[in-house]
Amino acid sequence: MENTIYFKDISNCDKNNYPNKIYRVEHSKMLIEILDDQHIQGSAQYFSSIRSRDNFIDSIKNNILKISIDELKKIQHYWKIKNEVID
Repeated sequence: MENTIYFKDISNCDKNNYPNKIYRVEHSKMLIEILDDQHIQGSAQYFSSIRSRDNFIDSIKNNILKISIDELKKIQHYWKIKNEVID
């Protein structure tokens, strides 16, 4: 069983078709880390229980796709370069 799963939010992508948000979900934790171009390593969103966390995931399931760690690193690299160009 996987301990950490990553999902990209496909409902909001930039002009290069990169997602603006990724969700990191750990199997036994009551939080989801939300990664975006301002929080490349993630910011935590806490839930009162694993069930409430899973309900949140269920509510957005039509807008997310599971991704591999390799795709995550590629997206994070893209965000980092994008931020360097803006700065």
